[in-house]
Amino acid sequence: MSGRVVRLSLRGLGEGAVGEVAALLSEDGREDLTSLLVVDDVAALARHRSAYELLLSSRYTDEVLCVVVGRARDEPGRIALPGSLAQAAGVLWVPDPYGIDWRAAAAAPAVRRDRAEGAEAGLLRLLDVLSLGEVFRETLRVVESMPGLVANPGIRLAWTGEGGGDFRQALAAAGARLLAADAASARLPATDVPEPAAAAAGEPPARPLRPVPDGVLAGLVAQARAAVDEAATLGDELGDDVSLMAGPVPAATAATVAGQALGLLRERLEELFTAAHNTARLDAGHRAAVAAAGVVPGEPEEFDAGRVRAAIGRYLDAGLEAGTPLPRLIEGLDRWQARLMPRGSRSLVPRLREVCPDALVAGLREPEPMAGPQPWLPAVGLVSAALAGLTPFGVASGLVMALLWTLSVALTVLRGPGGRLRGHAGSLAANAAASVVGGVVGGVAGAALEAAGVLPQPMWALVLIVALAGAVWTVRGSWRRRTAAWVAARRLGEAGKAVDDLLAVAGLAVREWARAGARVESADAAARVSAALAQVGAVAAERTRPPDGSADDVVPGRRDRRVEHFLAGLVREAAEPALRGLASGSAAEHAGRAGDRAAELFSVWEKHVAEHGMDDPPPFATEWAVEAGGVAPEEDLSELAAAAAQDPSAVMWQLCLARDLSLLDVGGGPPGVVRFAPRRCRAAMRESLPAGTVWVPSARHAGTLRLLPVRPGVACRTWADEPETGREGEQ
Repeated sequence: MSGRVVRLSLRGLGEGAVGEVAALLSEDGREDLTSLLVVDDVAALARHRSAYELLLSSRYTDEVLCVVVGRARDEPGRIALPGSLAQAAGVLWVPDPYGIDWRAAAAAPAVRRDRAEGAEAGLLRLLDVLSLGEVFRETLRVVESMPGLVANPGIRLAWTGEGGGDFRQALAAAGARLLAADAASARLPATDVPEPAAAAAGEPPARPLRPVPDGVLAGLVAQARAAVDEAATLGDELGDDVSLMAGPVPAATAATVAGQALGLLRERLEELFTAAHNTARLDAGHRAAVAAAGVVPGEPEEFDAGRVRAAIGRYLDAGLEAGTPLPRLIEGLDRWQARLMPRGSRSLVPRLREVCPDALVAGLREPEPMAGPQPWLPAVGLVSAALAGLTPFGVASGLVMALLWTLSVALTVLRGPGGRLRGHAGSLAANAAASVVGGVVGGVAGAALEAAGVLPQPMWALVLIVALAGAVWTVRGSWRRRTAAWVAARRLGEAGKAVDDLLAVAGLAVREWARAGARVESADAAARVSAALAQVGAVAAERTRPPDGSADDVVPGRRDRRVEHFLAGLVREAAEPALRGLASGSAAEHAGRAGDRAAELFSVWEKHVAEHGMDDPPPFATEWAVEAGGVAPEEDLSELAAAAAQDPSAVMWQLCLARDLSLLDVGGGPPGVVRFAPRRCRAAMRESLPAGTVWVPSARHAGTLRLLPVRPGVACRTWADEPETGREGEQ
């Protein structure tokens, strides 16, 4: 026993019903007929008596549930059932295959339903649910427990009923979400921009610059590197003691040469970027400018249509699967197009000035003079001269120390880059005055100490040594600090890096030249797909309008995720021709084809719904599952649980008309109930559903069947081919 439900339709067959049954039962048939769902017309039941006898006596079937469609044959209505069928099968009577909305109460009014889905939408949903083995067997069990073995079904399915299951309403709601005008807050899919060449994470690396040996650019680069290296070497030598005593180091001149060479390299690159600027492939004139600059532009990259097609396809798949509104997806493609359009090499000129700023070049070309003596030096000069004045030579030794101090400070000015005594006259005068004052004060104090015998000869010798050493150490430290500050202000380390960075920017220009044509074609491809999607959206806006023609911006109270999934599949299928042909054609041509394809798919979908119901996947879409991981979102679980826990006396979709309600036994007891829900949601929903709920393998089926028995005398047995001539017995 496979558990699979086999469906046999005898509707419209007339005398051919016996042949249809015989074919099903033939030895060539391989289907397991243990669970058989038969569909027939009420008016044809008597004529199909032989077919039922053949079927039910074959011993191939063990569980038979027959759905009979149509009104009772007279007033008061009665259903004439073949005797073999009445004895061996449960029967569901469907007077009207579309039905009404009705609360199970004798005085409750019936509400007509919109039949835009097709005249047999209710019947199709019922058969779809009964095709589930678990629901089939439970329904058969409930019907067989009823006295007459005949019941009229009412249905409540997840995302259906109360208007939510109407295809036009569900489509309008799905269209409103797909075309949401307030889509700016929706996140775009995270995927790569379809660059014309493969790229690693982040910005693709620049192509290496290939200067022509002995060319103009190669010479400028070598000159700049040499000048910067020379300036850096002389800057390191500037702070040595030798440079202070032996002679000046031409560090300022070297810095000027480095600044000129660096500035010239930047200027030539700017001229090259401007001369070779183009937002498409380089033409002959541009290539001539590149060659004149001594640069090898490289071979242009070819447009990789397959890679761009795959990238845009992934983008659309991710966005549609995530429910991203179509305007937002189109906006993302437009951003792609803007990013893919070449900016030309001239757009990199500001980048040259970022990596090699004007301040760096100017600081090297026109270096400022080294800073003058520090303000605190006069105090040291005063102390040194005062200590020298304490010796037996008195004021004379103090003044000699003052002279030496002043000359040493002046020497640091003369030896420094751009040093001029006139520029630091005030500082030198302060040092001279302070040291003279110190020498005089020290001499007077030394004479007094000598007269008092306080300062013995060994002591004054030590004082003199301390004075000389302190003066030399201080002047040397002042020189080193000032030269280090001057070298640091020249930013020679940054100058060396600037040469490399300028070449890196030149490499970006080479990449821009090589990729421009392919990027233009990639941007055009994105524009073609964007135009196609925009036209698909226009068709969808027209075809998903609410049935009552109200405003386009419908906000659904209840989502039908299956219809949303199918609509996303329609959009993807309609855009497929544009993806396949994205390498050629105008945007208008692609938009026209996509719009025509979308209109065709909507027609296919509407026809499919009329024939198979709105829950069955249309040809262009895949089956919808609650969620790949097996757990439905909280919103979906709530709807699934509400459908499976429906109060059987509440309003449901009853498959009859208002005038048929009098034939149903409403007050004879509680109706039969079959509840079912997805097996994959059992752990999450078990506590919220009544006992006896049937768990089905399908992820899209959840709901409640309400089975109302017919009144006594409505269903009767017949044993002849035609009910008029046979003997009948009421059940």
